[in-house]
Amino acid sequence: MARYKVEFKAFKTGEWYTKTETDHLGSASTVAHYNSYGRAYRVTDTDTGRILEEADEDAGMKDVNGYPR
Repeated sequence: MARYKVEFKAFKTGEWYTKTETDHLGSASTVAHYNSYGRAYRVTDTDTGRILEEADEDAGMKDVNGYPR
């Protein structure tokens, strides 16, 4: 099992899903920042269970993609 897990929150369902897992924090952060496309995201250290980074979704991106609020 990888040490860092990146999760995104789906616009449509509001459910969290795992995007990727890696042993490199830099890689996890890059995926979270550049591949979320406005979704809420979090990076979790699976060894400690601690959330290292977290961001809310961009409401504008949700509107542009036609998802209900």
